[in-house]
Amino acid sequence: MPVRPLALTTLILAACIPSESPSLRSGDPAPDFTATSLHDDSPASLTDYHGHVLLVNLWATWCHPCREETPYLQSLYERYHDRGLRILGVSVDRSADHDLVIEFVEEFGVEYDIALDPDARSRTLFHARGLPTSVVFNRDGTVAFSWVGPIPEGDSTFLGGVEAALGR
Repeated sequence: MPVRPLALTTLILAACIPSESPSLRSGDPAPDFTATSLHDDSPASLTDYHGHVLLVNLWATWCHPCREETPYLQSLYERYHDRGLRILGVSVDRSADHDLVIEFVEEFGVEYDIALDPDARSRTLFHARGLPTSVVFNRDGTVAFSWVGPIPEGDSTFLGGVEAALGR
């Protein structure tokens, strides 16, 4: 039986809609996660960022809220990079969509690190209930806080959490 357009749209939106439960809780250790760097096909591991505040953002090219959020993430990277913030965008797009990921990164002028997770292992490890999902890690590799759904530009709660993790 063919999938109807409305049913397909519903499935895609359901994957993007945020849930009410956080992915990881404050103080939890970073999961043991490694993916492939888009830049040079090398392994990209969370341990590579030890000593920095790390914002991990799970996203996909087909996720509309992810597309809306990406320019804001880039602006956060530019604003806080000198203070030690690093961003690792983890694409859960299929391997066959590699070129779409490259186009997405170029379209939005993304300068932060991008990792490829075509098996979507990150969604399980980060307990992501939808896309986008973001987790901010302290410099010691523990969770500062989690954010499920798109980050509203200028949100004082989110920015306060980033500032606290950076040590104001």
